[in-house]
Amino acid sequence: MSGTTEKFDKRIGRVRKTHEAMSRGYTFRVEKSGLIKIKPKHTKPGFPFGGVVAVLAVGLLFKAVVFASYGPEKYSSKVALLKSGTVVEQGSAWLLEPGKPTYMLASFVGGIIR
Repeated sequence: MSGTTEKFDKRIGRVRKTHEAMSRGYTFRVEKSGLIKIKPKHTKPGFPFGGVVAVLAVGLLFKAVVFASYGPEKYSSKVALLKSGTVVEQGSAWLLEPGKPTYMLASFVGGIIR
């Protein structure tokens, strides 16, 4: 009886695996005999470019909001303080250096904040 149960469990496992694979897409193939077979599409996991762009945009927006709320002098003094710290703090200071996009976004955000 247990041998039959093991075979059934293996078959259920294969069916679930096939169902999961086909939920990501499938293709039809007509064999020489005329039988139509359905095969799951093999997709490679892609790099999440959209997620990376979203994280960068949120980081830039955060930097612009802090820059607009502190002002250029106070923000520069905070970044200078980071430059004299550890390697991680120096890397953070490099990322937090204001550039043209930060100034443009801060001028826009500054109008909304005040």
